[in-house]
Amino acid sequence: KIRRNGTECKAEQVRRVPQKTHANHWSTPVFYEGYLYGMFQFKEYGKGPVKCVKLPDGDIKWEQPGFGPGQIVLTAGGNLLALSDAGELVGIKASPDAYRELGRFKVIDGKCWTTPVLSNGRVFVRATKEAACIQLGATTTATR
Repeated sequence: KIRRNGTECKAEQVRRVPQKTHANHWSTPVFYEGYLYGMFQFKEYGKGPVKCVKLPDGDIKWEQPGFGPGQIVLTAGGNLLALSDAGELVGIKASPDAYRELGRFKVIDGKCWTTPVLSNGRVFVRATKEAACIQLGATTTATR
């Protein structure tokens, strides 16, 4: 917790959860409606899970393996876009009730450890071998 006293700020630890179950290699989780969503793993290439973690207690609500140290972003519509380390772009419903995949497709080759960028209905991704721009939309078909 950060508290301000005039011009000074003081940090106070509120809670600490075990590093092993909540480790994060490269990915920064996103916070949405009281929950963290992200790739909570360390060096589990190709198999690390995406998880939903309740705050502030740190309880894991669900987890789904197969993402590795990929990245995740929150969309304006309250959904998640996850980019696995193998180059799969996955739409996920941001809900603590259960993992619900909205769609998945391979968008890029190479190792993907960078955060996807959303802009004007497009997703920009890059990997060790190539980069891509994917147009999102209900009637759009993804092509590589």
